[in-house]
Amino acid sequence: MLGSEDHHDSSIHFQDETEPLLNGHANGHSKKTETNQDEPQKNDNKPFLTRRQLLTLLSLGITSTLQNASFAILTPFFPVEASKKGTKQWQIGLIFGIYSLISFVISPLCGKILPRVGGKFMFLSGLWISAGCNMLFGALDRLQSGPQFIYFCFLLRCVGAVGSAACGTASFALITNCFPNNIAQMLAWMETFSGLGVMIGPFIGGVFYQIGGYQLPFLVLGGACMVCVPINIFLLPSQRDVSSEMGSMRQLFTIPTVWPICIAIMMVPAGLGFFDATIALHAQQFDVTPVTIGMMFLLTGGIYACLSPLWGYLADKKKYTRLMIEIGFIFIATSYLFIGPSPLLKMKSSLTNIWIGLVILGVGLGSGLVPTFQDVMMSARKYGMPDTMATHSVTSGLFNSMFALGSFIGPTFGSLMVQQIGFEWSVTVFALAAVIVTILVLVMDLCEKNCGRSGKSSKVIFSIVEDDRESFLPASAGIQDKPDQA
Repeated sequence: MLGSEDHHDSSIHFQDETEPLLNGHANGHSKKTETNQDEPQKNDNKPFLTRRQLLTLLSLGITSTLQNASFAILTPFFPVEASKKGTKQWQIGLIFGIYSLISFVISPLCGKILPRVGGKFMFLSGLWISAGCNMLFGALDRLQSGPQFIYFCFLLRCVGAVGSAACGTASFALITNCFPNNIAQMLAWMETFSGLGVMIGPFIGGVFYQIGGYQLPFLVLGGACMVCVPINIFLLPSQRDVSSEMGSMRQLFTIPTVWPICIAIMMVPAGLGFFDATIALHAQQFDVTPVTIGMMFLLTGGIYACLSPLWGYLADKKKYTRLMIEIGFIFIATSYLFIGPSPLLKMKSSLTNIWIGLVILGVGLGSGLVPTFQDVMMSARKYGMPDTMATHSVTSGLFNSMFALGSFIGPTFGSLMVQQIGFEWSVTVFALAAVIVTILVLVMDLCEKNCGRSGKSSKVIFSIVEDDRESFLPASAGIQDKPDQA
């Protein structure tokens, strides 16, 4: 079992199993295998990514871009079209929010069953379901106004969310399985692709809506996602680790360091969703145009997408994941105070403050979110969970579930809060929440370092891990437990 000093080391047996696939290794891992000890010069000459790995990353990334663009195309025109069908404002908001709520519920289940069905199969089936629902959503304008239209909107959004949850959970698991030594970097690139889709989605939706009406945006992007299904059949690597073994979400939640990281994952989309629903109304006092509002979101998303690979590189190479999360949330809290601006700052509201806050927010989002998945994986390995597809799957399900929960809470409760206490005090509450997250991560990190160095914490607090360890690890794992060193 790895001690607290080795929180960042990769598992031995996993690297052995994936050695034919992986050609690039961080220098910090070069001492973990006999292959790297015997042939250091040969490994130094190998490329960072093999051709197979590069195709896998591009395949997953392009699919993620199209999926997120499909999700975001509703923003420019659907509220107007839905209101013409007799849909009330709160119903429109719930149609948007139900997508994230279903993803929150389904993602852990997908992570649980993924080892049985395989990551590739779950990814392809989820992509097919979500693409089909997206295309069918374009036919809803032919339905009668009133309950019929509303019911089918909810039905397709719910089923599409199930497919999206399966696809997203499988993509994260595939990344961790194919790139065990560069998890944060690869997930950062996936976040870049996702951010690109969110940025271009509303623009593409508006353009195709003007060209061909309500149906065209859904047919184009839904069809593009559907085309990705047969392409990914050939591009994605076949899974050889399909088994009856399933990861334990309960075991993952017994790790205390996972809890503050889950809150951090949830808070990032909650803040973004809050601004999605409220910042346009707040900026109306400055007589800004819809184009300017779009540029605000484009600025934050663009900075986040551009800096995500950098945060991923630092998380993989330096392993200071907790410190990066803490710094990121300090930036996030500062940005909230500026965007309001918070009454605590005693500043006059201005468009300049909003722009400055959005720039700071774009910087903080990547640092606060990108290292979280890597941190949960390192905690799972440290406290005895095997470095297998089962663990990767439940971790992926947990990440997607917390992200979806934040996406639901942010716009829903944020909008209610604005109605009760106003925008300025609402952003102050979100800033306070970001500070609390920073403190929680810092305190838990200090407690783990002070209490975990003796190697007793994982045996006393997490006896469930030790009791089931032999039955949990495959016979070919090749791991030999060593007593943790002080």
